[in-house]
Amino acid sequence: MELISVGKISGTHHLMGTLKVSSNFEDLSILVGSKVIVKNTNGMSKILTVTNIKKLSPKRLAFDFEEITNKTDGVALSGYSIYVRKDILGLEEDEYYASDIIGMMAVTVEGEKLGEIVDVMETAGHDIYIIGKGKDEIMVPSVEEFVKDIDFEKKVVTFDLIEGMRP
Repeated sequence: MELISVGKISGTHHLMGTLKVSSNFEDLSILVGSKVIVKNTNGMSKILTVTNIKKLSPKRLAFDFEEITNKTDGVALSGYSIYVRKDILGLEEDEYYASDIIGMMAVTVEGEKLGEIVDVMETAGHDIYIIGKGKDEIMVPSVEEFVKDIDFEKKVVTFDLIEGMRP
């Protein structure tokens, strides 16, 4: 069972334990009635049942959980990430998860190997692919201008870099 993070709990929204969640997913209403795993960085986790999700702003949602009925219980989960089974969300044919890119080989349109994509940094505007590590690290915004092709069969992402993007 492969899990994917759908957001991070940033605090409480009401006295009844509603939680504010930062998320790059615009619509998670499919999760209502589902069980999710909330996990902190120390590995502590709980299984919770989603009872309601409301959009607060483009990247902020309000989650209600059956097991969280007051602000004190909600505050205790601040900083936890919310995980679901990857297959629950369903993707359109041309969509993918940012985590699917990690581990793929990065090459230029000229065929030069840049290295492995080691991380995807989420920002307000768009994701940023992190290629390589240390002094050789390259950061490339995930926009059409730079990302020319993603081949999931060959596990290769082709980039068109501009001057100044290389270390």
